Amino acid sequence: MTTPMSVRRPGVVTFVGIVLYIKAAIALVVGIALLVERNSSAFLQATGRDGDYILVAAIAEFVAALVLFAVASSILSGVKWARLVTAIVLGVQMAVSVYWMITHTGGGMQWNALLTSGIGIFVLWALYANDQSEAYFESHS
Repeated sequence: MTTPMSVRRPGVVTFVGIVLYIKAAIALVVGIALLVERNSSAFLQATGRDGDYILVAAIAEFVAALVLFAVASSILSGVKWARLVTAIVLGVQMAVSVYWMITHTGGGMQWNALLTSGIGIFVLWALYANDQSEAYFESHS
């Protein structure tokens, strides 16, 4: 009986996993910063929100960090559902950034939308249109 040969993880998949880990770390730092500053009068005046709203935002950032960490680990392990979750999140993120670019002219929103869309297209290519990535995820199903 022969066992299927393990397909080596492509570099672009590793890159995507590392980017997701970085995004998880940033979400964690943002959540901590929100918790620390949630009752600061200067912060509350600057945001125009109350402490309860900031607490909910901090909890949302912690949940996002956990989800991003799980998806990054799954992408690096070759789990297929993680590709789908990543594609959905990137699609929503690209749509929102383009919407903001259209509705909020001026400033850095155009560059943000272009950068977000470019990164999203690269990640989608890396996960779906790259033959090596396809073989990697198929070998782990």
